[in-house]
Amino acid sequence: MDTFELILLLFAAVLLSAVLEQIIPKVSLPLIQAGLGVALAIFTTQPITISFNPEFFLLVFIAPLLFHDAKHADKLGMWRNKNYIFCLAIGLVVAIMLIVGFAVHAIIPSIPLAAAFALGAALGPTDAVAVLALKKVAHVQRRESALLAGECLLNDASGVVAFQFAIAAAVTGSFTVLESGLAFVISFFGGIILGLLLAYLAHLITVRVTALGLDTNTFHVLFDVMLPFIIFLVAELLHVSGVLAVVAAGLLLSTWEERAIGPSKARLSIVSSNVWGVIQFALNGFVFVLLGLMLPRGNLSLIQSEDISNWFLLGTVLGLTTVVVVVRFLWVLVSDRLSRDPETGEFDTPVDRLRSALITTIGGPKGAVTLSIIMSTPFVTDAGSVFPERNLLIFLASGVIVSTLLLANFLLPILAPAKKDTTESPENDALAMREILRRVIHRLADSRTKENTRQIRSVIRSYNERIERLEDEANIDSSADELRIAVIDQQQEKLFELIDAGELDDIEGFNYLRRLARASQYILHKNDNMTFFFASLRHSSSFLRALRRSLRKLMGKLPLYDDAVERIKIQKAADLIAIEYLMSLIDDPECPFPLDQVTELLFSFQRSYKRSEGSLPSITTYARTLDDLGEIQRMAYNFELEEIRLAYSAEEISRKLAKRMRDNVYLMMVELDTNMELA
Repeated sequence: MDTFELILLLFAAVLLSAVLEQIIPKVSLPLIQAGLGVALAIFTTQPITISFNPEFFLLVFIAPLLFHDAKHADKLGMWRNKNYIFCLAIGLVVAIMLIVGFAVHAIIPSIPLAAAFALGAALGPTDAVAVLALKKVAHVQRRESALLAGECLLNDASGVVAFQFAIAAAVTGSFTVLESGLAFVISFFGGIILGLLLAYLAHLITVRVTALGLDTNTFHVLFDVMLPFIIFLVAELLHVSGVLAVVAAGLLLSTWEERAIGPSKARLSIVSSNVWGVIQFALNGFVFVLLGLMLPRGNLSLIQSEDISNWFLLGTVLGLTTVVVVVRFLWVLVSDRLSRDPETGEFDTPVDRLRSALITTIGGPKGAVTLSIIMSTPFVTDAGSVFPERNLLIFLASGVIVSTLLLANFLLPILAPAKKDTTESPENDALAMREILRRVIHRLADSRTKENTRQIRSVIRSYNERIERLEDEANIDSSADELRIAVIDQQQEKLFELIDAGELDDIEGFNYLRRLARASQYILHKNDNMTFFFASLRHSSSFLRALRRSLRKLMGKLPLYDDAVERIKIQKAADLIAIEYLMSLIDDPECPFPLDQVTELLFSFQRSYKRSEGSLPSITTYARTLDDLGEIQRMAYNFELEEIRLAYSAEEISRKLAKRMRDNVYLMMVELDTNMELA
């Protein structure tokens, strides 16, 4: 079968797996994809042969997957459990490598000890995608989830480095402790340092391109996608660890990206996360489908061989799986016994430790990384001879991957049953929102410096007020949202009339109307662009006039005028419309909204109107202070969006609540931008 046809089959299988995952949610995605690979291998008429350059797997699969995982890692959770994670990610990988290596060499003497160590190193890492997929069939606590996610990120790197040294010993036929130790240190720390340097260089490039005004979402996304491949290739060229370089670069770049906040960055983040989501899904899907393809036909010659019994092969796979699981369980149990819970600072009870150790053990199956590593085993040694038992090593690794996936898929839901979706209530939602706001306050407090103390306190005070309102209103009342929508409708209707009459600038007027439409969209939690479009058609003359003037302005054919003055004028008009409407509601004895909500919103628009009146003078110290406060507020909103994402990933909030909270944050960001433009 041609390579192009194979790629099309892989794409089709991965696409089909995305559908089957929704149909059979009780089976994890990696198992579905592996099953599709087996089906392809059995039912395709043409034989499928898979032969890749060993470095191809590391470059194409490992580099981008680790880069993405590093950029989206829960750094706070990793830091809290850093000792435990390092113990699992490095110590456990080495332990599995040694124990599996000696065991395999003892059972199958034809496999050299160095090659057996390479197999053990490949079986050390757990699979991040498999761990994520298992959350759909089991309920994993946040600490256990953070441990598994942090371990997946770091043990990939340690497993690849250990594998490369074991393979080097197997290929060359020699191993010197001193030379290998020195080479390991150079490769390990050299990879980290190079990754940090290349990340800094990449950051400078993006900053420079942005400063020149040449950046677009396309540039940022494509540059981000290219980075892991470039970093990995440069690291390999300099003979340091490309895996560690990619991980270090991802962690550092994510830190800078978290500081770059604002609506444009939020939109870029959405585009980038969507692109990376597709890439990650496709790459992992390819690997698991390839695993399925290899099982029946790739190892057919090995299964049909008379030199080794099929029962012996099956027993060896089950024995290796048992060894890996038992070693992991004992290691986790001892590590858990010596560590405190970072949330409470106390040791867990024996029963909790045992249950947590079992969940962490079974919840860390092998997957794409293990297969990618073992597939990078070279075909020949430096002496020109065939690498000893390469097919057997790949078969054993594939068997352990399937066995651990089956264990995790069917045993983990018994150890940690998935919670029924009974938590969606106004009271529980309010409690979850309060906890997220408290986490934002803690992060703001950690960000305090001498220069921003005053602004930080002001923003924290606003978050405390939001918490107080949540506590006072345990059951969420939708009438507040209905009132805001009613005000926006009044503003849109009256502003259209003022623009048609020529009393307001049409360009800035339609810009403000689009902002109101976006605010309405975030309140309603649905796309309301068509409503604004049809409303614009009803005022087509004003819309076309604004469009023509915008084009003339862009071409430099329109005399310059003060945009800020026009924006302030429109803001004042919108505030007056809202104030008049809210005053009429207060005077209405049959007001459909609670008077306390009407009064509170009225005070808000009155404050906005006064701020608009004070914005006409030139820039002052007050404006600069307000700008600093706005940047701190943006940082807080960024923290809030991240905490919402983490809470949803940990299944602390539902998807519906997460979307509602994100829309509320985006709405507040729109309002903040409006206020900043007036300053």
